[in-house]
Amino acid sequence: MKERKILTVVVPIYNSELYLENCLSNLNKMIGDFKNSVEVLLINDGSTDNSLQYLKCKTKDLTEYKVIDKTHTGVSDTRNYGIKNATGKYITFLDSDDSYKEDFISHFLLEIKNEPDIVWNDVINIKNNYFLEIKNDDIRLSLMEMVLGITKQKIQEGIASKFYKLSFLKENELVFNSKVVISEDTLFILQALAKAQSIYLSNRQFYLVLNEHSLNRFNSKTLEGELEYRNQVAIILRNYKESKIKRLIDDRTKINGFCTLIYRYFGPLIENKKMTVSQAAKRLKKIAKDYQYINAFGNDKLDHTVTKRYKLFRILLSSEKYKLVLEIDVLIDKLKRTNWNIIE
Repeated sequence: MKERKILTVVVPIYNSELYLENCLSNLNKMIGDFKNSVEVLLINDGSTDNSLQYLKCKTKDLTEYKVIDKTHTGVSDTRNYGIKNATGKYITFLDSDDSYKEDFISHFLLEIKNEPDIVWNDVINIKNNYFLEIKNDDIRLSLMEMVLGITKQKIQEGIASKFYKLSFLKENELVFNSKVVISEDTLFILQALAKAQSIYLSNRQFYLVLNEHSLNRFNSKTLEGELEYRNQVAIILRNYKESKIKRLIDDRTKINGFCTLIYRYFGPLIENKKMTVSQAAKRLKKIAKDYQYINAFGNDKLDHTVTKRYKLFRILLSSEKYKLVLEIDVLIDKLKRTNWNIIE
């Protein structure tokens, strides 16, 4: 009987031809001598360049790699396709233009000794690595705080460095929300934490490079996606009694989400003359009140968790300076020569 793989690595590919040589090299180094223990699903998400041809050519004699071709539906659907087709005991999600630590699998085998539902590497400010049973809501919420950078011990919000027991994901029907186009990684992590019974925390370095994959790319679904994200976070948090930690988590997701709407949605529309400052300010004000973002703007205890730009936005928003915050956002982009290309 064929032995089950220990780990499935899902790598969505979309027009990544320029990165693929390094991608495969990095994966080979990360897997090391454990080729029989790992499967890599390289899922081509309808690329229009030569990504698919390159992958087929370079992996045809490598049994640990499986190239899958599908129509273009976006990164979340592609990762979900990976979950559906994975056979490993654990699963992780990588991007095609990032780098990872060499010979990682031998260390990973030690991390899953107690079969945790989730494994985190690259955890900042923990002295010792440890297995943790999630026995109560306080532990669960404290882990959510770590994801959002609220506490000294933290881990970045993206999908990097996080591993999940495949059976845990399937039993709890955990998938990426394709309606969310920004912070979809964070939402998935929070939803997983809401269901997990155990986790392994490690300060071991796994990711060497964390690239920003959507910088300066305007997405018309950003507003719809943020409101979906807001709704899903509210669903998660309603299961917990009111507390200081719960309020911090709620406020942090509200502040970051609303500032992202300014920076990644309304600002670009103004800069491309698709909307006036006054029109955008009116819509922002209504969204802030209708979705209760406004309740978070006065919380200055979270300024250390966001960028300087977002900190300035929060201060102005606390005084309901919607028009001014938009004007400053446009000015910063102009000074930084940031161009947002909006395709009709």
